[in-house]
Amino acid sequence: MALNPQKPVFQHPDLMVSVSGIRGIIPTGLSPDVIFHSLMAFGSRLKGNTVVIGRDSRPSGAYIENIAIGIMLGMGKNVIRLGIVPTPTVKAVVAQSNAAGGIMISASHNPVIWNAFKFIGPGGFFTNAQDLEGLLDLVRKEDYKPFQFKPNTDVEDGTDRIQAHIDSVLARVNVSAIKRKKFTVFLDAVNGGGSFVLPELLSRLGCKVILQHCTPDGTFPRPPEPTPDALKQSSRLIKKSKADIGFALDPDADRLVVLSPKKGAISEELTLPLSFMSYLASNSIPKKASITVNLSTSFVNDWVADSVGIPTYRSKVGEANVVAEMIHRKSVFGGEGNGGVIDPAIPSFGRDSLSGVAHILNLLALKGEDAETVIGSLPAVHMRKIAYKIAGQKTEQIYSKFRSAFSEYKEDSRDGLRLANQDSWIHIRPSNTEPILRLIGEARTKKDLESLLNKAGKIMENS
Repeated sequence: MALNPQKPVFQHPDLMVSVSGIRGIIPTGLSPDVIFHSLMAFGSRLKGNTVVIGRDSRPSGAYIENIAIGIMLGMGKNVIRLGIVPTPTVKAVVAQSNAAGGIMISASHNPVIWNAFKFIGPGGFFTNAQDLEGLLDLVRKEDYKPFQFKPNTDVEDGTDRIQAHIDSVLARVNVSAIKRKKFTVFLDAVNGGGSFVLPELLSRLGCKVILQHCTPDGTFPRPPEPTPDALKQSSRLIKKSKADIGFALDPDADRLVVLSPKKGAISEELTLPLSFMSYLASNSIPKKASITVNLSTSFVNDWVADSVGIPTYRSKVGEANVVAEMIHRKSVFGGEGNGGVIDPAIPSFGRDSLSGVAHILNLLALKGEDAETVIGSLPAVHMRKIAYKIAGQKTEQIYSKFRSAFSEYKEDSRDGLRLANQDSWIHIRPSNTEPILRLIGEARTKKDLESLLNKAGKIMENS
């Protein structure tokens, strides 16, 4: 996203500005100046009087939260302060309270030295690319609304409003069936935003909870992105426990990974199809139903959708892009393969780990099968995700080489470059959240995946 060079503060190499938020390293990237200008621009665009603010557990969160509250009050806004909560909870409270917007202070899966603003508009929807451009235009011009502190503005403790988000999730599943199973659930919240809310959800579902890393003290005891490598300790612990199933979160609890009692952490790509199977088991399928996933998501979702005769549509990567495509297609379900479950009937209308947990427990309860059996009913995922640090100006050259090497593949250039045939695909794109180029490949068999990635690796080595 090009920014006015007159604003060099927004050009720092430790700052990433994209549809996924304004995120940077503290204090070099997400500096006091960036924080001030970002909040002034967002507050200037708000058309109502109330803003919802939440954060994850990063040490810089309280500092940024207090600045955000002060600026919003100074601009004449009432603030609903949620404290340490999942990102989807902030989105849900915005929607349920008819607030003008919301601010989630979290850098999601980035390391603890990062933090970010995720700006939320009316209805609980993340700001899209057009909204972001409007915000940045205000920053370029410093065309902010003046401070207009009003004596009757207030900061509300929004803790009680969190229950309304949980209620909306419970309304989507068979709570009685889940309670009858008396599941024991292992939960690793990485000491992040889900440390309080997810145990509360599980308690209301009648589950016994084995808590792992559920103390939001500002430390991440494992790498924040819930990959199988990051979850090795939790995988060992669940195997020793008597848990029926386990779940692991990222710091802002919008992504969800399932842990099996026998296998430990399974592919994050299976979270969405398992949740979608719960929807299919619980609902009559409307005519013209569809599911929407992003371009980097496994075709295991296509397999589930094909089994009931509904189409799968794909969007650009990023929650805002998936949601926009879901609305356009009127999809009954959707999400991203990074463990992001989107049930449009829940007011968070975005990636929501609470939704995923409830749906997967619902699936186990309705099927009357254990986690190993249900997971084993899905096709194996043969996918690999590789990150390359490479100068941005080289991307078009790289794309050209891939087009030549995979000339028989169907091309989709909406978001980087995706090349696909019936049995495999490869997607190359710059990350929205880190200064890297992501390469993701999937094939029907392990052998075909290795062949695909060897071919891709040679292209990258020569780029």
